[in-house]
Amino acid sequence: MKQAVLHAPLDLKVEDNEIPRLDAGDVLLRVQSALLCGTDVRIYEGRKKRNVTYPTVMGHEFSATVADSDGPLPDGLSLGDLVSVYPLLPCGSCVPCTRNHPNLCRNRIAFGYQLPGGFAQFVRVPAAAVRAGNMVPVGGVSPGAGAIVEPLACAYNAQRLASARGAAVMLVSGCGPLGLMHIRLAKQLGVQRVVAIDPIPARREAAAASGADLTLAPGADTAAQVLDWTDGAGVDVLVMAVGRTDALHPYLGILAPGARVSVFAGFSGEGTALEIPANDIHYNEWTVVGASSCRLDDFQEVAALVRSGALQVDDLVGTQVPIDDVVDAIELAASGRDMRVGVDPWA
Repeated sequence: MKQAVLHAPLDLKVEDNEIPRLDAGDVLLRVQSALLCGTDVRIYEGRKKRNVTYPTVMGHEFSATVADSDGPLPDGLSLGDLVSVYPLLPCGSCVPCTRNHPNLCRNRIAFGYQLPGGFAQFVRVPAAAVRAGNMVPVGGVSPGAGAIVEPLACAYNAQRLASARGAAVMLVSGCGPLGLMHIRLAKQLGVQRVVAIDPIPARREAAAASGADLTLAPGADTAAQVLDWTDGAGVDVLVMAVGRTDALHPYLGILAPGARVSVFAGFSGEGTALEIPANDIHYNEWTVVGASSCRLDDFQEVAALVRSGALQVDDLVGTQVPIDDVVDAIELAASGRDMRVGVDPWA
């Protein structure tokens, strides 16, 4: 089988290897769709090394069909079923795990980091992950929709932590694929009005098509326009869907009392400090929350929304590049010119 094996930053090779052998309780998956996110780009470029074990097969956003098992399958799963794979395997006993933050587990292992991920034709799911329920059925949807459950679940985690459900006004700053996911989830969670901000006209058009009630380019008067649009009430939830400090700083003056800020996107490099006046937080009772990955229950909730058709996501899946050209796929993903770029292991 083919695997895109990352031996060290910038040393990514497509190799022919044996189909993984199964131990007792393991399951073999045949990958159908594997998508790229900004984390994969940073891993490839060497800007993210934490928890990455070399050599590794990247790819933590993927769907697959059940191809084989060494032992009985979990209830509700049969050979040939399409599943979306929850990428994390927490330890269950560290402090974050025991405090209901298993996605922050100090000892976690994950597909695409320590475990071989979805940039391959076949993936072995170890027995522990089988027992934990990491294979979530998504029958009836496209493979791409199944693969995009993971980033959607990360966005869902962020909105849950920011108490977005039913908010009057949400501002989504950055309208790449994840920003569009936030807009669609916000509408599902009953957010009354969403304003989306992005400098690229095509992305603003995509935001409007995703349900944004107002789309604006960032500029000197953008915050004033948003404030006027809310009749002076301001923004209740602000989602930083791009890893830039100017996704927040220009809009501090229009955050409503009790507003929540979600620092959702990952940051890298210098100049990443967020500067928020302490008294503004104090007197306005603002809440600033981070969001890292997602919990299994987030993943299951989003999978159900996608499976039911309540959340339409197929148009968020962009170009699918043959696995032999995986570096081209990473470069395309890094460019931001497309939707969720993927690696096709069978092309």
